[in-house]
Amino acid sequence: MSVSRDDPENTRTMLLMAGTFAAVLGYVMPAIVFKGTGNAVHDLSIIEKLPVLSAIAFLALTAALATRFVPSLRRWAETATVLAIVLTVAPALWGFVSALDAWSSLRAMIQQIAGTRNIRIDPGPAYLPLLAGAGMLALSLRGSARRDQAAKAA
Repeated sequence: MSVSRDDPENTRTMLLMAGTFAAVLGYVMPAIVFKGTGNAVHDLSIIEKLPVLSAIAFLALTAALATRFVPSLRRWAETATVLAIVLTVAPALWGFVSALDAWSSLRAMIQQIAGTRNIRIDPGPAYLPLLAGAGMLALSLRGSARRDQAAKAA
């Protein structure tokens, strides 16, 4: 069986792989940036803020990739990809909101790192590759939905 370079399935798989890479990159880049005492600038990545939820997001991304390469798991490809998108974006946004919340344990950790109570928290560059990765994951679903509709119509 030969596989054509122009096969739409290859494009979807590459979008899924690139989206996974971009999402992982977003998880390791600085997600929040804040100033400490003096001119010290500190940052935290999503993995540092939420290690357990990050591990769950990585498992979801791995499952989405596995559905494209393991033939017996292909029927779960759409479900696994949607879960990967949700489990990748939701913890990142939740982590940023909890950094802003004055009563969260994350805010207390940030105050301890900064050495001051008055902190300005800015979003870091991590959200750009994270959202680009989520977009690529969503685009990898687009063609498979069309293929399923064509198969049902036939």
